[in-house]
Amino acid sequence: MVDILPFKATILNPEMQVEKLVCPVYDTIDGADYQKYAREKNNIIHVTTRRKDVKRDEFIVQAKKEFSRFMNSKILVERDKPALYIYGIMYSLKPETLDLLPEKERRDLYFVFGLVCLVKAEELGKGNIVGHENIFEVNTKERYNLMKACMMNFSPITAEYSMPGHELNNLFEEYLGFRRPQYIQKKIPLVDVTLNGSRHLLWEIKDESLIGKITEMVSELKLLILDGHHRYTAASLMRQRDGIEYTIMMMLEGGDRALLLLPWHRAVKNFGRKELESRIRENFSRELFEENGEEFYSQLRVRSGEFDVKLGMYDGEKFSILRANENAVRKLCEKRKENVGLDLMVLHEWLINPVIKKPEDDVSFNASPSEAIAKVDSKEFDVAFLLNPVSIKDVERKAFKEHRNFPQKSTLFLPKVAEGIVMRRID
Repeated sequence: MVDILPFKATILNPEMQVEKLVCPVYDTIDGADYQKYAREKNNIIHVTTRRKDVKRDEFIVQAKKEFSRFMNSKILVERDKPALYIYGIMYSLKPETLDLLPEKERRDLYFVFGLVCLVKAEELGKGNIVGHENIFEVNTKERYNLMKACMMNFSPITAEYSMPGHELNNLFEEYLGFRRPQYIQKKIPLVDVTLNGSRHLLWEIKDESLIGKITEMVSELKLLILDGHHRYTAASLMRQRDGIEYTIMMMLEGGDRALLLLPWHRAVKNFGRKELESRIRENFSRELFEENGEEFYSQLRVRSGEFDVKLGMYDGEKFSILRANENAVRKLCEKRKENVGLDLMVLHEWLINPVIKKPEDDVSFNASPSEAIAKVDSKEFDVAFLLNPVSIKDVERKAFKEHRNFPQKSTLFLPKVAEGIVMRRID
């Protein structure tokens, strides 16, 4: 069973200008983002996020020092009583991101609800909690060392569950007194802050009978980690090494229409261009485009069958759609015993892994096509690969039926939690 507990949340002091103190979740921040948020000396980024040119051990020392300052100066405050929390995020998408989605999934406004609670950690895939992405061990170690040094969970891991009757989301709407996407402030939130156009809201549930009802509702669920594989693995290490059994998690309904999964687009450098071109000729046909407009993305989305794999590519001059040889894809699928996530499998198996030396250094993961394209235009990277999204159902099949993981940074869950909205002091 899924074992959850209420907890006393740590939040940014509401008497301060909280909008200046929050930042995006640590693994989505690039150099420019870091400079932007770090200008504010009390921004939570100084505790949660390592600047790329800072050594990992040095970062842990700095983060612990800054965290102590935040606590001593009441920048961070702890609630007085254990509770469960409703985390709501209202957000919209840029036109280029909407272009990647089927029309039935496009909306002007998305509003998702999540249950934030403590969840008893267990070994992934051995019980009721599974993951779906591979991880970098060095990143897990960094998250573990940060948690251990500060004895804090700084942001909730995000997990998905299936509840066809939407009972938990319906309970939240009844408790708050409105139905999404409308918002009526009948219950004043603990936190109400806008970050990069997304509005983050946090409500507290202290009623013990309601906490008991929610605990019973989620006890038999299966959870799929969507975002935070390194943090969850670090929490499992804390359970094994330090006896800390629970970690902070936000649980979202997979059937919620406001929960989206998009791809991480790749920008790649330091590879043999001739070898890449040779591998493209060997396994793909190519269609050239002058720009990445609606025609480009509509052609990228169209599939003729299960083994029809298409990849978008930008080399600094032209856009291309690479269409993989279907017989070769079928053989690769049979060899690996996988049917889900073929685009990523093909991209890494045939075009990325064979031609680069250091995946952790030579591949940049980008939330939008424009970010990947800009990195090629700046000459920082050589080529960008633009990908189709996968569905929640695909991820569930990969995790629960195939029992296999996607490559690192395969699925971009939206919306993202923010650093500083809800934290937890580890007792």
